Amino acid sequence: MEATLYNAAMRGNIGDGNFLFADHLKRNEENGYQVTPKGNTVLHVASLYGNSHFVAKVLKITPALLCYQNKKNETTLHIAANEGHTEVVHVLLTRIEDRNTKEKLTRMTGASGDTALYKAVRSQHLDMVKILVKEDPEFKFPPNHAQERPLYLAAESGFHDALINILESCKKPIYAAGLEDVVSDMLGWKKSLVYLSAGSENDWTTAIHIAASEGDVNMINKLLNHCPDCWDMLNSNNQNDLHVVILNNQDKVVRFLLDSNKCDSLVDEPNSDGNTPLHLVAVSSNHVPELIKHSRAKPMSFIK
Repeated sequence: MEATLYNAAMRGNIGDGNFLFADHLKRNEENGYQVTPKGNTVLHVASLYGNSHFVAKVLKITPALLCYQNKKNETTLHIAANEGHTEVVHVLLTRIEDRNTKEKLTRMTGASGDTALYKAVRSQHLDMVKILVKEDPEFKFPPNHAQERPLYLAAESGFHDALINILESCKKPIYAAGLEDVVSDMLGWKKSLVYLSAGSENDWTTAIHIAASEGDVNMINKLLNHCPDCWDMLNSNNQNDLHVVILNNQDKVVRFLLDSNKCDSLVDEPNSDGNTPLHLVAVSSNHVPELIKHSRAKPMSFIK
């Protein structure tokens, strides 16, 4: 790549009287794109250095560069995701009006089988993970050539905020791809993952609370099989699983929990406001006779 063009991309210099940037790009389209030894185009270079304004200008003049791959089969989205340049990614994705093209870009894989999301997870850029997951929540995240999925990468590196974000944002497609087996494998590797909390310092939850809120009995079973004491966990509001399933109208999970003698103590456990699960039933449109008639349900218990 010509030094003038490379320096312009690196510095974000769109042009002045001595350097007409648009002319360079038009000549490139006619004569073949100038690239670095790694096969990076001017768009790759600008993305590497986080020059979002320069990226926008390039795409306006030469939109075909958007999906161009370097010698590692990486697009500019791979580069920006790996570096954590959220403004560049925002420009790349907002410039695409066609949904199919956007899906193509977010799902393109490099030589190792990594999509841009894998890059973001591996580099631990949480904001980038959130953007990419939100852009393509229907994707099933197939394994790369090393048989790794974003969930594995997040768990292995202790990046549990990304792990929870992926689980919360892409529940249905991940389940379809065998989430229960993925979770089982992760817990087989490190059981302590089930005890991690997700959220802010004052508002957090746990994996079993998320499974309960979604009504996923199979997932709850998986978690309990690996860590039988995790049913005892509370969230930041001191709510147990029974509180959560009642708030989310998950009758099937209520019955599942009440069928297990291990969970009897959940019935009369108060949360931070003093509400037991029975109080929550009383103020909801949901009536669960199995709870109301339970031997540990106390109709005369008081809230704070």
